[in-house]
Amino acid sequence: MLVLIQIGIGGALLLACAMVHILIIAKMIRHLKDDDHFGPDKSRTHQIMTVCFLFLGAIISHTLQIYISALSLWLIGALPGYEEPIYFALATYQTLGYGDVVLTEQFRILGAMISVTGILMFGMTTAFLVGIFARVLDDDAR
Repeated sequence: MLVLIQIGIGGALLLACAMVHILIIAKMIRHLKDDDHFGPDKSRTHQIMTVCFLFLGAIISHTLQIYISALSLWLIGALPGYEEPIYFALATYQTLGYGDVVLTEQFRILGAMISVTGILMFGMTTAFLVGIFARVLDDDAR
């Protein structure tokens, strides 16, 4: 597969994953703004449960993105079956890359693009959660 085609597929994959992640985070932000879940009138249990649900939302978002990556690898014939694409996408998305399942030369740039996607999406999740914790800790200081 030509390098430009791999970059194009990888870019489309990155865009699709970013859209999924942004939509899920935006939905969580909208929910937080509709009702102040960290206000002084909310119990500590309510605040902890809110943070747990935010983490769950982030986990769901990343899981969807891993499945999108795995499905893409399977559809273009980069990896056979269903277990190998999922395993490879999971290890690559989180930039772990064990190396026991590798892509052939004709797909290796696509593998790197999956890794870039994971780095960017984890960065976005980190920024979101840091903002949430800053808000929680700021409310606790008052």
